[in-house]
Amino acid sequence: MTNITHDVWNILNKDPQLKKDLGRDLLNIRSVALYLIKQYNLNADVDAVISAIRRYPYKENFSNVTNSISDVLKNSRISTKTKIVSISMKREHRTLELLQKIFPLITFGRGEVLRISEGRELIKILVDQDKLEKFKEIIPENLIVEIRQNLSELSIKFGNGSRKTVGVLATILSQIAINEINIVEAISCFPEYMIFVDEKDILKTYEVLLNFL
Repeated sequence: MTNITHDVWNILNKDPQLKKDLGRDLLNIRSVALYLIKQYNLNADVDAVISAIRRYPYKENFSNVTNSISDVLKNSRISTKTKIVSISMKREHRTLELLQKIFPLITFGRGEVLRISEGRELIKILVDQDKLEKFKEIIPENLIVEIRQNLSELSIKFGNGSRKTVGVLATILSQIAINEINIVEAISCFPEYMIFVDEKDILKTYEVLLNFL
């Protein structure tokens, strides 16, 4: 019994949506047990799995956490921007030097976009698509790893308490994934969080996020 409890709890820990639905009493526990046995080839009878599910602490603090997330999200704001291009460059010293030439090309007073994301191997900049040719004049071709056009940005400015509330980002990202939307890039500058998707997914993503506000 101990082993099957451990196995079931481990499965539930890796499936936040299933935990969420169980916490809301939206699911029949026997049906969930039968699903887990079949999906994960559990070597246990259905009653043992049901018992493990019932002992799982998915309801502990569930209401408080859900209410806290809801309070943050309903006081958040979304803005969108289309026609964004992503330019991925090799992370080299000369790439950092090029950034000094890039900044003057952006007029922040007009709302022009400049987002920068840095990893161990790449530096990625996201800008308005009409700036692409100017950027290509500055950036040597052998530094460019990938150019991805026709992106859209959804910028979320979270409400008060976002830094201290557990699960805010997870809630949003899990809903986007459930709706089969691919996130091309995400950049955090709390309390703002910027998500980049293909332009064809912008309306669907906006509608998913709007459901929380």
